[in-house]
Amino acid sequence: MIYESGILAATNTDVMSAGRLNAIPFNGILTIDVLSQLADATNFFTMSIQLPDGEVPVESQLVPGSNPALAGVLDERQLARFSFPVRQGGHVVLSLTESGTAVCAYRLVLR
Repeated sequence: MIYESGILAATNTDVMSAGRLNAIPFNGILTIDVLSQLADATNFFTMSIQLPDGEVPVESQLVPGSNPALAGVLDERQLARFSFPVRQGGHVVLSLTESGTAVCAYRLVLR
């Protein structure tokens, strides 16, 4: 299992490019969890996911927002969770785009 997590305070068009999941090291299920501190009319994050075969199952979707006082917390009751089967050697593009001022927490788990 590989576990990566982080907090973003700005747009990142390829979150997975800098970590151990840049190239998927083994076949498995990739789970992506995201939660923004805010999701209002002017302060929010959107997300897109592109799979190694080019499929885009999530495109420009609003990341759910939580309590503004809890920036960086992944609340299981509010987060968005996606799981995909992935094959060794592929690259998944997770893009998180900020609008206004917000903080977005993410967790990536490959099992």
